[in-house]
Amino acid sequence: MTKDPGTLSFSKALHRLEEIINKLEDPNLDLEEGLKLLEEGVRLHKSCKDKLTQANVKITKILKEDPDN
Repeated sequence: MTKDPGTLSFSKALHRLEEIINKLEDPNLDLEEGLKLLEEGVRLHKSCKDKLTQANVKITKILKEDPDN
């Protein structure tokens, strides 16, 4: 399991999510490991979603402050 997803950059969290997806697609993965990976993936997904939401808020704010917009 990786460190707290909130401390990872967006790109590192996304890369880890891709790794998890690849592992979960393995038909030989045992149940316990699959559950651990799924749990980590859900946390990473939430972290990425939160970072995208924050970026969207910042972009909206910047565009509203732009006098040419």
